[in-house]
Amino acid sequence: MTQFEKITESRETLGAFLTALPVIHGPWDTEFQARFCADCLYLGCDACPHEEFRNNPGWWLTLEAGNDQAAAEEREEK
Repeated sequence: MTQFEKITESRETLGAFLTALPVIHGPWDTEFQARFCADCLYLGCDACPHEEFRNNPGWWLTLEAGNDQAAAEEREEK
């Protein structure tokens, strides 16, 4: 079994692998911010009602690829 085959056995395994990477900002962060932070009424992030999705590539892997990610990438470029 190759490393690729091992880390892509399941969404959970791939999510755990991505979580372990020492990245400052991943595409899951961009999508989280676009979906939950843009219209957030909370004054701080300490009590985020969407904490389960923050820094969670496993959540991001469940999303449909396409328009949402393209829009998020477009916002990131601006």
